Amino acid sequence: NPYLTLGEQLMEPLLYHRNATRRAARSRALALLDEVGIVDSARRFDAYPHEFSGGMRQRVMIAMALIAEPKLLIADEPTTALDVTIQAQILRLIAQLQARRKLAVILVSHDLAVVADIADDILVMKDGAVVESGAPQTLFAHPQHPYTQKLLAASRRSPKSTPAAQPQRETLIEVSALCTWFRSSDQRLVKAVDDVSLTLYRNEILGVVGESGSGKSTLGRSMLQLVRPTSGSVRLRGQELTTLGARALRPLRRQMQMIFQDPYASLNPRMSVFDALAEPLLYHGLATRKTVTAQVLALMDDVGLAHNSIRKYPHEFSGGQRQRIAIGRAIATKPQVVIADEPVSALDVTIQAQILDLILELVARHNLSLVFISHDLSIVRYL
Repeated sequence: NPYLTLGEQLMEPLLYHRNATRRAARSRALALLDEVGIVDSARRFDAYPHEFSGGMRQRVMIAMALIAEPKLLIADEPTTALDVTIQAQILRLIAQLQARRKLAVILVSHDLAVVADIADDILVMKDGAVVESGAPQTLFAHPQHPYTQKLLAASRRSPKSTPAAQPQRETLIEVSALCTWFRSSDQRLVKAVDDVSLTLYRNEILGVVGESGSGKSTLGRSMLQLVRPTSGSVRLRGQELTTLGARALRPLRRQMQMIFQDPYASLNPRMSVFDALAEPLLYHGLATRKTVTAQVLALMDDVGLAHNSIRKYPHEFSGGQRQRIAIGRAIATKPQVVIADEPVSALDVTIQAQILDLILELVARHNLSLVFISHDLSIVRYL
């Protein structure tokens, strides 16, 4: 709850269900915060959720789940939104707590690697039914059901072949000594991007890899001038972007587009598929009222969406379908550059593979240059 301190939220079950005193509840909550690895727990007891990183928030959630000393812990995708190093820490913590407290744990996940590391037994579900079960060693070595085989195949992505070096490639974007600094709420200087230089060539896929908080998303936004850099240079085909005002940037916006991480948040819930895909076409004068429907249908074909969903709204789609809408919106203006910020991190492994293959197809079909931001080295290696 963003309106309550973490301490209040931890004490709540003890106060309401165990009739504990506030002193006893506080003492128990502090002990649990220490157990789940919150450093300086007494000082942070009165902090709010927004003051913690994603990994720290998940540690607090684990403490909240254990506060009433349950025998069973159900962990529903506990590491999905976290980067790989934080994932490993949280999984290690769950395993330690399971052994120390003699807990039974049901770990729900779409990630086979996560399940393999921690589970004693595995159930594979599809369409509401268990299609296969067994010990990890047996199930991964000899999967019987086609769906299990498909999941395993998707998780063992092979990298695409690397093209031969091109000695005279055309420079599309050149970033030099880019810095984007902020002041935090306590006036501390945060150097989100500090002296970064890179070159993006035409028809190239450039991977940017880093943990949460490493500055990779801010770098992408700074390249597009969605966040104004503190200093440095960003040039698109030789034209400096950092000195341009909003009006001068507007015609260049159609050449540079972004795919955001969370399709549940990046799409306007009040806009249908037609509205979401038509808006950039009409705004940039790339379609008329007479031609826009045909152009939207062509975009839907491009990203693999059925025509009969044109009047549907985002809540009527799965996560993978929503990301297809977001990708269609990004390529609607026929951009030269697309920056994809963790576009598959919120999706399960089979849908990830489908979206990555779609991105590769679109890069080839439309001669796009792509900056692909991710915390997952296997995904970047695949692209």
